[in-house]
Amino acid sequence: MKEIFLLTKILFKSSATQFNTNNKKNKVFGKVFFYILIYLYLAGLIGYISYESIKVLMYINKEYVFINICLSAMLIFYCIQTIITSLNVLFFSKDLELLLPLPVKPEKIVAAKFNTLIISQYIISTIVLLPMMIVYAILLNLNIMFYVMSLLVLILFPIIPVILTIFITTIIMKFTNIIRNKDVVQYLTIFITFILIIGIQFIFGNPNSELTDQDMANKLVQTNSTIETYSKFFITIKPAMNALLNFDSIKGFVNIGILLVETIAVYIVVLLVISKTYLKTALSVATNRIKKKSNSKEKKEKEYDENNILLAYVKKEFKNLNRNPIFFMQCVLPALLFPLIFCIPMYLSLRNVGTGEIESLFASLSNIINSSYGLLGGLVVVLFFFMFNFSTVAAISRDGENSVFMKYIPIDYSKQILYKIIPGILINIFPIFYVLILSKILIKNFSINIILFIMFISMIINIFNNFIMIIIDLKHPKLKWITEYAVVKQNFNIFFAMIISIIEIIGLIILRKYVQDLYLYGITLILLFTILNIVILNYINKNKLKLFAKIN
Repeated sequence: MKEIFLLTKILFKSSATQFNTNNKKNKVFGKVFFYILIYLYLAGLIGYISYESIKVLMYINKEYVFINICLSAMLIFYCIQTIITSLNVLFFSKDLELLLPLPVKPEKIVAAKFNTLIISQYIISTIVLLPMMIVYAILLNLNIMFYVMSLLVLILFPIIPVILTIFITTIIMKFTNIIRNKDVVQYLTIFITFILIIGIQFIFGNPNSELTDQDMANKLVQTNSTIETYSKFFITIKPAMNALLNFDSIKGFVNIGILLVETIAVYIVVLLVISKTYLKTALSVATNRIKKKSNSKEKKEKEYDENNILLAYVKKEFKNLNRNPIFFMQCVLPALLFPLIFCIPMYLSLRNVGTGEIESLFASLSNIINSSYGLLGGLVVVLFFFMFNFSTVAAISRDGENSVFMKYIPIDYSKQILYKIIPGILINIFPIFYVLILSKILIKNFSINIILFIMFISMIINIFNNFIMIIIDLKHPKLKWITEYAVVKQNFNIFFAMIISIIEIIGLIILRKYVQDLYLYGITLILLFTILNIVILNYINKNKLKLFAKIN
């Protein structure tokens, strides 16, 4: 038991966000402060949605429906999240190369891996499920026993979905050859996630009619009846629901006892079954990774024999992003996907509105749209989408300990910095065109001058932002990581990417107050960011040795 606890602690530290003990206190405080802000933002958003849903259900005295829907939605979320992360944690993580040679029984390694995945779901539950329960208890004025029962459910409820999902994915891993290819698995996960997100947008984004509170309540009740029909197939839902709905009676404690027994039984049985074949499968996957790693090193050495160094270097950066699905999913996909996620609901909300109505609306706003306000609005949207491109802010961190290779190739440091930011610049072109195309589709009389201004200024800001991002990553690189997820999830640099865009948006708004003429505003921005690019390029040339000091 002690070994399992120690292994769980070590694995969780390597996979969860962790603070470097060498950091100064003010840096640690800054990280904690940002994480608290993010948690409060997400919890507040979920709490508000919960409040509105519960208030709607209170009109028809069906408040309990909220509990059923929340638990069912969380069960689906736990399963999807576990599918995405379990294969990486169990079979594709680098820590296996260290764990497998140790004299530790397979069941202890598997138990530690189970615990790591379960703890990660506890973090999600704290962000999502806990605010829901708190809002529910406050609105219904429930006593302290509901909070106690909610805490017990929060601890027990995620375990069975996580364990059973791990069991299914492990069985597939055992008997399917194609899924042993890490890239195939992760790209398949990306594809499925993409389809789910787009599908959800079309299913729930159809605005054929405006729902009243009564209509919304009826829809929630219908959803609940469907959930109750299928809940008998999921042993974890029914006792959890009954425990929360009967928190102040003996029936609630009986159901929490049932949930506890089911959880312990499933955990032990699945652990014993998986442990029988885990070691052999994990060794096979680890061996394939070592072979693949040695082949990739040989290819890396050959890439620099080409005459065109620029193309070879940029090609290497794109291959690094594309070959590793985790890097692609975390660094590239958000920049390509999130603009679509925002654009699709806008399209759906307007597709059933008459064309004449839309044209008359935008015609009435023509003077505002085709002024500096229109330019400001376009740039703000583009800068917002720039926040989701993490390819440059993690460009050095992605190489990990192999980044020292940059110091030994015969290419000037300042040129390497320039080559490193080119993928980020090119990726940001997509959201620029998303915004321009959508604007032209929705606003027929959108001035071509504003479109050209947005395109040109966005590209200059794009270059400036990527220079800033690479400097941030050079000054605070995350070179020691065990899993690829850590490059972005545990990299505090991504918050700077968001902060830079927010500062720029505020700056654009303030400048617009003092410079109101469209052409003067556009030219001022062009000159301003051109000067900033020259200044930052000069800074890089003068301080390139200092910037590379932390790469070792």
